[in-house]
Amino acid sequence: MKKDFILAMPILLSLLVIGCSTDNPGPEIVGPEPVSTIKFLGRDSISDGNYRGISIHSSPDEAFEILENYRTEKKITYLGAVNNFFSDITDIEKRVHNFEWVVLDEKFDTDSGVQIQLESGVVKSITLNNRKVLTQWPETVNSKEVIRLGDQTELLYNKLLMLSKMTDFSKKFERIVLLDRYTYALYDPEKASLPWTFIYNTEVQGITEQVSIYFKNKKVDYILVDHFEEK
Repeated sequence: MKKDFILAMPILLSLLVIGCSTDNPGPEIVGPEPVSTIKFLGRDSISDGNYRGISIHSSPDEAFEILENYRTEKKITYLGAVNNFFSDITDIEKRVHNFEWVVLDEKFDTDSGVQIQLESGVVKSITLNNRKVLTQWPETVNSKEVIRLGDQTELLYNKLLMLSKMTDFSKKFERIVLLDRYTYALYDPEKASLPWTFIYNTEVQGITEQVSIYFKNKKVDYILVDHFEEK
């Protein structure tokens, strides 16, 4: 899988500003803000060993557990996992009963993102990304639209649909994620064969890694790691 990369941005103007000075400067001229430059440093293809604890030939469950730990530690940002990311609530109407988690959030992770756990077709728990446990969501609303423990999936979907149309909560439907214990192959074998893709923060200033994990026969087959530097 290939991506298009921007390897350079114009910086001539900023260099000229830095390089020029006078004894009697005139009025300050405000120019455009400097633009960050993203440099592609190279790619690693891993077919033996492991990438940051995710071993080749390990199961999706094992890989997912490690990724969840990294996510909790705020070391990674998910870009996609088996295409179970949606931005239109109507897309999950016929899907939600196949999964154990419904995660709602804005385009980027927030502490107030909502994690709804399902068990045997009913809402088992409601937790925010900051680990606050709720008995209903939204927690400050008193109406029939709120999601409560014990709601069945059909009722859950209808409530989600109504909440998505409310201005106060619509931003939490910018990114809808369905997750489970990865019995998803029974649901959609084609999507199950797609790679998991995420960004790993190396904690080295300006250095990030875009990672794609490829699966074959329900095992990690190989991993591609693209290295980037932001200046």
